[in-house]
Amino acid sequence: MPNRITRLTVDEAGGTTGRSLGDRVSYMLARPHERPPRPTFHRLPGEVRTSRVDPGLLDDRTGHFVAQLAAPSAEFRASDGDVVLVDVATGSQAWTESEPDGWSVHQSGPLRLWDQVETALLSWRAAGAPDQTAFGMTVTTATQTVWLGAPDGPSWRLPV
Repeated sequence: MPNRITRLTVDEAGGTTGRSLGDRVSYMLARPHERPPRPTFHRLPGEVRTSRVDPGLLDDRTGHFVAQLAAPSAEFRASDGDVVLVDVATGSQAWTESEPDGWSVHQSGPLRLWDQVETALLSWRAAGAPDQTAFGMTVTTATQTVWLGAPDGPSWRLPV
């Protein structure tokens, strides 16, 4: 997923706000870093329901970006064509499964990862599924928030 630049402007209160720019940026790594080995994924039993969105939306770069905003501590994994989200800190997980008439989602743990992702994706699609230039950010001394369209539009708080 490409990185984006967001131009922020400081206001009188010391907060900042701004929009994502269309420019893509990249960074050269100083040296390669391998991630620690992931534990083997085991599908845990939990709540099962029909998904309101096609997990294929995460194949879109902006769809993936929106999903990460909604569940910032979750890791995305693909498993035999299904989407798997795992929150290492809480043990929460969500995984999708193809059904003849759509998709089902299985969720377990204290965080409802797919609920969060699904709600965000529906908000993004309701706004016309714009690219990342439609997003902006507001930063205060206490919060960092990414919003869609305008600061009073759909928004997601980032961990600080």
